[in-house]
Amino acid sequence: MVGAKIGWRLVQAAFTIVVGLAASKAVSTAWKLGSGGKPPKNGQGGYAEVATWAAVSAGAAAAARLFAERRAAAYWLKSTGYAPPGYEEDAANGTLLKSIAKKDDE
Repeated sequence: MVGAKIGWRLVQAAFTIVVGLAASKAVSTAWKLGSGGKPPKNGQGGYAEVATWAAVSAGAAAAARLFAERRAAAYWLKSTGYAPPGYEEDAANGTLLKSIAKKDDE
């Protein structure tokens, strides 16, 4: 079971890094197209601009992380035939559900 947990964390990390980089590039490009300038860096810019950038980039990061985790779980299920550690397979429709119950061995 320990090997499965390590393998799952590696798969999840790989998916998160790739999707996170793509999301970061997409948000930066969208910002440049929408505002005509570079995203604010190191607090440079007005409060509204910095706050907007923070909200947009945080929202994109959260969405990317969720997307990456779900895609990684689907890949794990397809590759191994069983749900990744911390997930349960919904037999009714074949989707994965993240288990919120704390297990004794964790």
